[in-house]
Amino acid sequence: MTLVLPWLLIVIAILPLLWTVIRARRGRTPSLRSLPAFDELPAQLGHSAESGAPLLFTLGLGAVGGDRTLTSIAALETMDELADAAVAYGTPPVVAVGDPTLLPLAEDVFRRAWTQRGTPERYDPSTVRFIGVQPAVYAAGVADILGHERIHGHVLIGSLDEEAALTTHAAEGRGIPQSVAADRLSALGALYPADAHLAVGEELYAGPARVAGLPRYLGSLRAQDVLRLLIVALIFLKALGVW
Repeated sequence: MTLVLPWLLIVIAILPLLWTVIRARRGRTPSLRSLPAFDELPAQLGHSAESGAPLLFTLGLGAVGGDRTLTSIAALETMDELADAAVAYGTPPVVAVGDPTLLPLAEDVFRRAWTQRGTPERYDPSTVRFIGVQPAVYAAGVADILGHERIHGHVLIGSLDEEAALTTHAAEGRGIPQSVAADRLSALGALYPADAHLAVGEELYAGPARVAGLPRYLGSLRAQDVLRLLIVALIFLKALGVW
């Protein structure tokens, strides 16, 4: 049974994925549970263009190549899905990074976006700002941007700990709308009281797929949700001694 169970879970995960792909080819978009932290980002980008004030992306302190690599890559890919539209609107976001390995990757996102539009000369390197590697320094730097610059919205997605509360508090003080996604318990505990759309834990990794909105990506999320429910059910049955 121990050897059969992993294969059974894989088959069960593949079935909803195939079903979603078939429906997508028929023009039907998969229905998923709401994740406001990501679902409202395209609209926030449009409002940012209307107001003439940029969004601030806080990408955290996760070094690429370390134990927080996946979190930082998910944050970069989410921003990448919005970069073309931001450049087209003429209001590229301000990006705050706290690790040197994130700096060239974030810069490349917007360099490519301007190049694809045929105007590479319009790329502004100051769009991406390296704040500092110390958590308190990084959080204070982001809070200073939120407190003193003209920012339309705050998107915190990345690897932070308790210091994340300092940034969200600064945004709340000016009534700046926020979308927040974090994967660490220490950050979630600090962010939970914040006035923000919050994506919790593994929901952070759904960001690129939700923003892109492509059926093949949404299908994979649907399969993950089905698999997650199945695992929870198995744990529940095991706890009751039924299985």
